[in-house]
Amino acid sequence: MRTENLDPDFILNERRKAVEQSIRKLSHAELAAVGETLFAKNAAHPWKQSFDQFLSDNPYGSFYHGTTHDQFQVVYCSEQDKGIWFLPEKGMGILGQRGRTAMKEIIKHL
Repeated sequence: MRTENLDPDFILNERRKAVEQSIRKLSHAELAAVGETLFAKNAAHPWKQSFDQFLSDNPYGSFYHGTTHDQFQVVYCSEQDKGIWFLPEKGMGILGQRGRTAMKEIIKHL
């Protein structure tokens, strides 16, 4: 039986590799479409307002979107140094300092 490596540093490193491979720049309209898909089943979701606020606070921002092997998605706005992570239908949150630092490093090499 194969065991899963539950070391947090290993998991974060694997997620970073996946984001590096999947990251792409999104327009404001494309990111709005991601939000529509994300909240399609629950327009009253408590994070919908936060997501919409993120969009309205950054109407001309450069947005970057990546997905990990375990379906986490990250969105980062480089001008504001702000980001969010979400796991569709499971959870969402603010991208912390470690995640923002990783995103800055990743987009430098695009």
